[in-house]
Amino acid sequence: MRAVHRIHRCGVAARLVLLVATVGLGGCELSQVTVDTPESAVVVHSVLNADAEEQVILVESSLTGRVEIDSSAKFDPADPIRSAGGSPISGADVRLFVGSDTGGVRARETLTIRGGTGRYTVPRAALAIRPGERYRLRIRTPSGREVTGETLVPGAPADWTPGKGVTTVPVTFARDRDTLRLSWSASTGARTYAVRVETPFGPWALFSDSLRFALAGSLRNFFAPGLPSVFLPGFRQTVNVVAVDRNFFDYNRSGNDPFGGTGLISSVRGGLGLFGSMVGLLRRDVSVTATDRLPLDAAWSGVTPSGQPVTIDLWVDVPDPSASSLTGRQRTPERFVIGIQQGDAVRLAILSTLSRADTAAFFVGRLAGDSLTGTWDRRFDTALPAVLRRRPR
Repeated sequence: MRAVHRIHRCGVAARLVLLVATVGLGGCELSQVTVDTPESAVVVHSVLNADAEEQVILVESSLTGRVEIDSSAKFDPADPIRSAGGSPISGADVRLFVGSDTGGVRARETLTIRGGTGRYTVPRAALAIRPGERYRLRIRTPSGREVTGETLVPGAPADWTPGKGVTTVPVTFARDRDTLRLSWSASTGARTYAVRVETPFGPWALFSDSLRFALAGSLRNFFAPGLPSVFLPGFRQTVNVVAVDRNFFDYNRSGNDPFGGTGLISSVRGGLGLFGSMVGLLRRDVSVTATDRLPLDAAWSGVTPSGQPVTIDLWVDVPDPSASSLTGRQRTPERFVIGIQQGDAVRLAILSTLSRADTAAFFVGRLAGDSLTGTWDRRFDTALPAVLRRRPR
């Protein structure tokens, strides 16, 4: 299969150095030239985690135009490559080795009704990842290509126990007056530490060479469009600190720059991508609140058509004369809320998870005094109150 690229041929200026000076001159025609697409590369993404129940290795082909991609598919965790617009490599022999092991532990590929997914897993029962150990990865594709990698898992601090990185510690956090202060013990062999906060607009994450980190309630997510708040009133947000190896650090600190000619720092041989490791050091389950200041900052209660009471806590996240952003939570069952207020018009999206892509219900209504009246979009959950009334929290 070949890709067709459009180029300009100008009779007046044939040399590239004169192209800018002669753009406005006549005698140019638009023609098509057929060129071969480049050979695809094997792309690997795997981060060994000492606390994970299974280790995941994603194996795919780089996109060169040879394969038609469905960019409209909804993300599926069981089929992460294809549903995210990638081209999985199925049927590969994927193995993890530890120490002087020569046979390795073979990973099993996740299969769906669409076939192989390029997602290979090794359960803890087959191979438990240990801090301070060195592991090797070997991938042999059906076409005969081989990709290898190696990682040294960061060492465990003296106070570390298996499962510490996934054991949550609940924290209540008043965004307008609190600062979340984190501290942890040093990990021998770690290249650095990564601090990550989960948000509905994508994660906020930074590296830290210190053993302490302070997160202000006013922090903005500069990784997301529009610089939304990191901490959102009404949400329960996970904050993690992990020790990472050099491979993880190098890959995530680099990026593709078509102008400078630099690219991602790959840690595998025979392909591209990341084979790294981490050790979880702490995990906080942060319940975010804020001081009530505006009329919409309240608990809003109503009764469903079937007679069930429902309460939704709302806060004005960022006030604005034209459109204020809103956040909150539905109490039972616990679901999270994002929305917009424009004058007396209010729109709310209720999320089934922390991601804004997982909309469970959508409300359009109007605020009049102590009442919020509207309708629920029929494409989602509609078994919710059409009238909500302000109540003290």
